[in-house]
Amino acid sequence: MLEDIQPSTDQAPPAASFRTRTTGRRRRMVTSLLAGLGVAVAAAGVITAGSILPAPPASRTTDTVPVALPAGQSVRSCPGPARLLTGTGAGSDPQFSPVSSSSKTAVRAMLLSSERGALPKTVLDPLGPGGPLATLAPAPSAAEAAAAAQAVPSQPDAPDSRSAAILALHSVGAPSVLRAEPLGGRQTTANGLLTYTAVDGDLAGLAAANCQAPSNEAWLMGASTTVGRTAVLNIVNPSSTAATVSLDLYGDQGVLPAPGAKGLLVPAGTKRSIVLAGLAADQKNLAVRLKSTGGPVAASIQQSVLRGLTPGGVEILNPVAGPAVRQVITGVDVQDPKLAADLTAQAGYADAAAALQVVVSSGADALVQVKVYGTSGQSPLPHGGVFTAKAGSVSQLPLTGLPAGTYTVEARSDSAFAATARVVHGSKAGQRLDFGFSAAAEQLGSGSLIILPKDAASRLSFGVPEGRAKVALVPVTSAGKLLPVKTVDVAGGTTVLVDPLQLGGSSAAGFIASATGDPVYGAQLFTGSGKDNTAVSVLGIPRSVAGEQSVNVILGY
Repeated sequence: MLEDIQPSTDQAPPAASFRTRTTGRRRRMVTSLLAGLGVAVAAAGVITAGSILPAPPASRTTDTVPVALPAGQSVRSCPGPARLLTGTGAGSDPQFSPVSSSSKTAVRAMLLSSERGALPKTVLDPLGPGGPLATLAPAPSAAEAAAAAQAVPSQPDAPDSRSAAILALHSVGAPSVLRAEPLGGRQTTANGLLTYTAVDGDLAGLAAANCQAPSNEAWLMGASTTVGRTAVLNIVNPSSTAATVSLDLYGDQGVLPAPGAKGLLVPAGTKRSIVLAGLAADQKNLAVRLKSTGGPVAASIQQSVLRGLTPGGVEILNPVAGPAVRQVITGVDVQDPKLAADLTAQAGYADAAAALQVVVSSGADALVQVKVYGTSGQSPLPHGGVFTAKAGSVSQLPLTGLPAGTYTVEARSDSAFAATARVVHGSKAGQRLDFGFSAAAEQLGSGSLIILPKDAASRLSFGVPEGRAKVALVPVTSAGKLLPVKTVDVAGGTTVLVDPLQLGGSSAAGFIASATGDPVYGAQLFTGSGKDNTAVSVLGIPRSVAGEQSVNVILGY
């Protein structure tokens, strides 16, 4: 019927004109036809118009426009305590048992107020249903909320009128979620720290983990599934939407086929545990790339070692920075070379040594160049600083032979890779030891919260590969008071260690950290207290997501 619509033969229409002369009868026919098509015409309107009308000569794009996003709830997912795997435990839903009579697992949290001192409602919730486990701050009054909405950010030299709320130490037996409401149109700055300690049992050692902001992609490294090594991937979904998770596994010899690692359902408000040996057995070094659709998730790996009857340590492996051509790791603590040699000389202790691990995500091998910076400057690597990392594989560079100390490791390559560094602490051969992993992380930004543990000692490590940087640390007391800022100067090519007690005193519960100058990277090095001198764990300093959030939008047609 559309072919009945013809232009008048009296005069050809201009190219840019779409007028046609039709009789009244033809107009009525077309109107009746379009009415009969109804929704079908509406759905295909662009296609129908395009088939009749000439397309525009070119597309047009507007300038980038920043669009403010409404501030949402700040969510941090805290992992549960370490648990001993019982039975075969292949696949998901494994069975666990308590670890020891001395094990303790607790969450400590910190919440930062608005510019005018108002504290938003913040609670520590269980992962599933149930009331709050603890409350850091109740909901503010209407007057406080209105004042916070009108607050103007302070000038750099103005006195700090903010305050903080501290959750001293809350014992937990399962995953928990720290939830902080927005205030004054800005997302809240909040963070949580989980620590696990045990001095007996197969999972003796120290493990620490930051409470994570859930995401749809994560890289985890440092796992091992050889004899005596147990790696359990824990996936937590704190959102209200179910998540479907798929895993890519990278082993010693390349990408591992694992059909059972695809399409894993994690319902909202639940945790799913997967024994990695059931997907990738007998891997000395294993890396996992996790991708989820639907709800964002938080993921960590509980890694433990048992050498015969001797505990070899436990750690909660946190996500590392995504693949890039340059990675920086700090807080890499190396023991005395002679002690390290005595430990690794024992049968079954080959992995009881400091080492850099990298995984290449691309299809081509990568030539990796490594530099190591100590407190006095760059240190030469005894095994050389250049090695080839195979595509799709986890490769390792030993860091043994370096003088005892804490280092910053910088690695560069022509192909993107992810990286982490193993740290080992032991007292002497034949005795139990512990290990940790310092993951590659993003450079330190502004307003990051550092929480100090109550059941372990800690030091702060800052590294600057090039240039110079300053780190401003505002001590926060256990009563929530902010003390005068302390500044740490970090020269390029060095690592600076900071004792928190010297900056904030015995009352310090944490710090607000901000960096200026050239890129600086930070980590928190945990060690045992008292007689437990082998315990060790390393955490990166989490970035802050507080403030007004926006995205750049490009409009085009």
